[in-house]
Amino acid sequence: MGIHEGTDDQVVVRKYGNRRLYRTDESRYVTLDELAGLVRDEIEFNVLDAKSGEDLTGVVLAQVILEEAKRTKGLAFPTQLLRQLIRLHDPDLREFLVDHLPRLVQVYLEAKAATSDGLDLVASAEAEVGEAIIIAQLAAVKKQLTHILDALEVEDISDE
Repeated sequence: MGIHEGTDDQVVVRKYGNRRLYRTDESRYVTLDELAGLVRDEIEFNVLDAKSGEDLTGVVLAQVILEEAKRTKGLAFPTQLLRQLIRLHDPDLREFLVDHLPRLVQVYLEAKAATSDGLDLVASAEAEVGEAIIIAQLAAVKKQLTHILDALEVEDISDE
């Protein structure tokens, strides 16, 4: 296996000069929509330039976000945030995004799932046990919110 090849559990997609994307494990061309589906299905992949072997995964994922924004007639991110990201070509901002943003999104998703599960359980509980379940679920929600607040307490990189 070459230096730029993926592992057994990781898909390799080659990007050609004509903008076509070739999925090597299935020996076929794929679209950006199909790559979005891989992301949603939590299938890891790398996009490599077909000639140089350069990793283009981040660039292609950004293209996926743009295509989805076009298709849904809405922006994936607020315009103000996008402008700030363009203006602030700052290593500290990049470090913050790489180190903290994925973790914060994961905490949000976990809290959202826990809250949703708890509310579903409360709504379906019988009246006589409903009060005890509500108290337990409120305690769980409080714990999740505390976890989110703790995760949001990151170093203020603007002080440097």
